[in-house]
Amino acid sequence: MLRLALVFAVPLSAACQKELPGAPSELVAGIVVYEHVNFEGASAHITEDVSDLRDFKGPCVISDSGSSGSTTDVWNDCISSVRVAPGMSATLYRDDGYRDDEITITSDMPDLRTARHDCPKGGLNDCVSSIRIRRIPGN
Repeated sequence: MLRLALVFAVPLSAACQKELPGAPSELVAGIVVYEHVNFEGASAHITEDVSDLRDFKGPCVISDSGSSGSTTDVWNDCISSVRVAPGMSATLYRDDGYRDDEITITSDMPDLRTARHDCPKGGLNDCVSSIRIRRIPGN
């Protein structure tokens, strides 16, 4: 099983981006994030904390605001639904480094628009930038 370890939060070029594994056939640890509501679109299995989803290749494109005009495919601000393994919890944060709005979930969330937050896209839909994963004590 792929384990993620982020030592430094540094901008990465597309060539240096890490890849997250896709959804497993049976979810027994961590979470699976999805590009679209109702667990549709591209997916990625996350089993450890991720301080910056820009560090991982994903289905959403961001453009460099500089003069280079380059683009990068990322998971940052690209999550619309989440499956949670039994006995696990996930805290989703609006900003990188586990900052700003957050929501902790312990069960599947098919539509992040229903999360009570002030993201301009509704709830936390397409506004998640970092994630903490925890095992619920006693599980």
